[in-house]
Amino acid sequence: MNFKIKDFKDRDFLEDEVILRVLKTVESNNMFSRGERILISVSGGPDSTFLTYFFYLLRPVLDLTLFGFCLDHMTRGGESTKDALFVEKMYKKLGIKLFKQKIDVEKWCKLNRISFEKGARELRIEKLMEISGENNIDKIATGHNADDNIETFLMHLLRGAGTRGLSGIKPVASKFIRPLIDISREDIVSYLAKRKISYCVDSTNVENIYFRNRIRNILIPFIEKYFGGSFKKSLLRSLFILKGEDDFLNEYSSRRIKEIASIKKDSDNKNTVLVKIPVPELNKESLAIQRRVVMSIIEMVNGDLEDISFKNIEDILKICVSGGESKSVQPSGNLRVLKIGSCLYFFNTGYLKLLPDEFKKFFSKDSIEEKSENKRITVKIGASIKLEEYNLTLSAGLLKYDADKMKLNNIRDNEAFMDYSKIKPPIIIKSREDGDKFYPLGMNREKKLQDFFVDNKIPVHLRGSIPVFIDREKIIWVGGCRIDDRVKVTASTVEVLHLKLF
Repeated sequence: MNFKIKDFKDRDFLEDEVILRVLKTVESNNMFSRGERILISVSGGPDSTFLTYFFYLLRPVLDLTLFGFCLDHMTRGGESTKDALFVEKMYKKLGIKLFKQKIDVEKWCKLNRISFEKGARELRIEKLMEISGENNIDKIATGHNADDNIETFLMHLLRGAGTRGLSGIKPVASKFIRPLIDISREDIVSYLAKRKISYCVDSTNVENIYFRNRIRNILIPFIEKYFGGSFKKSLLRSLFILKGEDDFLNEYSSRRIKEIASIKKDSDNKNTVLVKIPVPELNKESLAIQRRVVMSIIEMVNGDLEDISFKNIEDILKICVSGGESKSVQPSGNLRVLKIGSCLYFFNTGYLKLLPDEFKKFFSKDSIEEKSENKRITVKIGASIKLEEYNLTLSAGLLKYDADKMKLNNIRDNEAFMDYSKIKPPIIIKSREDGDKFYPLGMNREKKLQDFFVDNKIPVHLRGSIPVFIDREKIIWVGGCRIDDRVKVTASTVEVLHLKLF
């Protein structure tokens, strides 16, 4: 049951203007209800510290069960570790259970070849979702505030985003809630100062090596100085308008997809999706709606819109012509779009077994038969599963890294120990496919799986019976042979994924 501010009677915190504004944001967006379990993403900075105290005030009134998650990035010359210790003491004082992890994020980002900003965000979200699933969490609260929203808008504007990107940070997105999205960083700091509540200051916030910091420290002060001090208020008003228009476009596009598209999911793997949409129906819509429909379908099939550019969307719309030659577009490694006859088909890496009969003439018979048999199995950590296709059983578990107990130089071929922080779940088991590549342990370059088998003298008739373990981006283990070098255990490893075939 969602709460109403009027339900709070004679509560002192209602007299505070900042707290009241946050409550109004929570109420207007139906962010959480009485009795729910809330996980707070906390770094020790002013935003997440304020967010923690906000929920601490509400806990007894709304019977909330609170948890915190703190990720020590192992950066800033030890500052991040000091911040994590500050958070630990704060949560102990407030009686809130804290989950904490220590990961060398810079190293992780380099190994995964992504920027620190993007990598840190992805890693944090991944860990929050893991903890959420393991602890029956209802909502995940983050400390994004109005200034973050303005900065994000300007970042997207400079990168050429459309209406969707310019509508700002959503107050609610799936399990994630952002109660502070309507209050400024200045208000947050002022609230903490008045109540003498300590918080940590990230020294890198004043460094302009990151795009967001340059927006925050250079662009925004310049605009305020030369174009008026009310700039932020005006921009937030524009964001409010854009959000309303974006919500309408999303709602309309989702309704049209339900009306004109057919969606098929694999019963064994819900992440494998095939969407069919008639080109004539799509072409009835305005160009703006066509783009939004295509984006929504890509998000449905691909899981997100990361690495999907405006050009990708336009390339798909260019092939939206009824009849004529069949065409294909591959916007990303996991996504493919085909135009056959008068229909568009969107599908991801598990698409082959879902293809309708009319597709088969576009692929060789041998290819279809070989790949349709390549059943994909999702690994469940903490459980054993029978791999009937390989006549094997797999056990999967997570272990705390202990260099003394884990003699990694003497492990058997049927076992693999990998740094779990370097893996992007879900973990899937498949058979080898043409073009498969990985970084064999000990090598700093990519190698074709076919060449690896040849070099290691694995007989041709046995290669199809070797299970290949992949995450969302890469091969992590060629079962019984070699792990990928990018997921190896190192001195900085905290949690180890242990897979065993028997």
